[in-house]
Formats: sequence, C-alpha cells, structure tokens
Amino acid sequence: MNYTKPILDIIQERTSSRTYSGQPLEGDLKEKLNKLLENHDYQSPFSKYAEKARFELVNVPEFNPNEKKKLGTYGLIKGAQNFIVGAVEKSKFDREHFGYLMETIILFATDMGLGTCWLGGSFNKTLFAAKIKCSSNEIVPAITSIGYSIQRTVKEKIIRSFVKANKRFSWDRLFFKQEFNTPLFAEEVGDYAELLEMVRLGPSAGNKQPWRIIKDSNKNMFHFYTVKTDSVYGRFPPLDIGIAVCHFDLTAKELGIKGSWIFENPQILGAENLLYKITWNGDNK
Repeated sequence: MNYTKPILDIIQERTSSRTYSGQPLEGDLKEKLNKLLENHDYQSPFSKYAEKARFELVNVPEFNPNEKKKLGTYGLIKGAQNFIVGAVEKSKFDREHFGYLMETIILFATDMGLGTCWLGGSFNKTLFAAKIKCSSNEIVPAITSIGYSIQRTVKEKIIRSFVKANKRFSWDRLFFKQEFNTPLFAEEVGDYAELLEMVRLGPSAGNKQPWRIIKDSNKNMFHFYTVKTDSVYGRFPPLDIGIAVCHFDLTAKELGIKGSWIFENPQILGAENLLYKITWNGDNK
C-alpha cells in the first residue's frame, strides 16, 4: 500500500464520516480505488492463520428500489452512493485479518481525500454478501461507506456524541508493562511511543477500544490482547484488534522500526479477563 502522506498524518486525519454529498465516485478516483481493491496483496500479520480475503466497490444505484430500502444503513449513513464490501474465508483469525486489511484500505481512502465509516452491525449482511457473490465459506464481517463527505449535520453530531467518537482512553487504561496493574507511559518506550499513540487513536466499535498491550520489561516485545465481553459488542473485538495491529505495523514500517509478529502467549498473570492475540517482537537495539 503506497500512501502519499506520512501514515501518522493519515491516521490522525481519519474520522468517521456519516454524511455524504450524494455524488457517486467517478473518474480517476473510482479507477484508482478499483485498481487497489483488485490488485492489492492482501497480507497481514495474521495471514499465517487466516485464509483469503477480497474487497469490492459496490454502487448503491445498482441496487433495485426494494433492495435500497433494506440496506440497513438508514439513519446512520446519509447520502452515500458507494460502499466497500469485503469477504474473508472462515478461519482461526479471519476477523483479525479482515480488520487489518480493511483499515489499510480506509487509510488509503483517507489519503485520497474521501470519507469513510466502519459499519460492523448496522447493515444487511445477507444483501451485501449476495452483491459480491459470497460463497458458503466466506463471511462479511464489516463494510465501509465511502464518498465525498460534507459538513456534519446536527443528527450526525448527536450520533457521534452518543458513541463518544471524539474520545479515546488514556495510556494508563490501554498500555502496561510486565503486569496488568502497572501502566506504561510514553517516556518509557522511546520511538515506540508513536506506534502506541497511533494504536490509541484507532477506531473501534462503539469506541470501546477493547485492545490492551503489555510490554516485557527488558525487551521490545509487545503482547496484544482484547477484553473478553458477552455484550452486543462481543463480535467486534477481533476486528478492532486488527485495526490496532494495522496502526502499529504501518507506523513501525514508516519509522523504520524493525521487528516481526509472532504468536507466543506469554501467560501473564492478571490476564484472566483478556484474550491473547499476537506479539510484536522488536529488535532490541
């Protein structure tokens, strides 16, 4: 994925857009986006345990009138004429893999000056799955609206306030060292502070930020977890951790911070209410 601006700028620029101009994507922008979706190498740190993923640009005007009434986005998304719909084959880390990949695409769209909005529950999965001809072995975990965003309406501002879209947890609630009752602070991790800050700024379902990261005390090893939940948001943390890993990974690549992703559960005490996902094993320099 080749971005035209620093990934740190793009991550900070990205916001959820729920109101669009009503104009379909056309010309060079549409062609550039379609080329990306068709030719992108869909790999992520979860690829070892995930199967194939694919993404398509879907045009709302192509739906028949009855289908448009059933999109499931009414009241949340206004004026969107295009959606990016993705499917991933069922596997151990299908949603984590999907979350990483979809976020790379959303950041690409942000770099293009387009608005987007993650939709994980408020859309008609059956309808969108049929539109991209999903097989029985594929799932559609999420979609995103995409288009020319316009100034937020009062209704959108209310929605954003309800989901706390402009708020993020502080470091001491997300990042830890050695054990989960010892917060990790930016001044303790050098160059990694920017990577973790980009994770902190990541979008998540209901802005719940279900990721927790713990650093080994004497190594540049960062273990990624999600919070266990039985609530309505329970199906979203795998997507959200994919987003968190995406922000960490892309920022590390841009800043030239070397390391690799591994799957080795450190069995840390105090993690009973958390699910281990993946570890960044950084070069100890």
